[in-house]
Amino acid sequence: MDDEIRTMKLTELKTRVARAQYHVDVEAVAEAFVARMLAAHAALRRADVRALLGERAARELQLPAG
Repeated sequence: MDDEIRTMKLTELKTRVARAQYHVDVEAVAEAFVARMLAAHAALRRADVRALLGERAARELQLPAG
């Protein structure tokens, strides 16, 4: 995800959380949400590489497990 899309998603999340009736650190919530989304996306990419190339190639590329 490039910086422009990341910034746009963070801004959108901050706005959504800020509208709620509870007190939260909007910056921290948005950053945590996007970090989790990026981690999940990276894990899926690794899984795709394993599925396409096989376990042997993944080991040769030194991809982390799962």
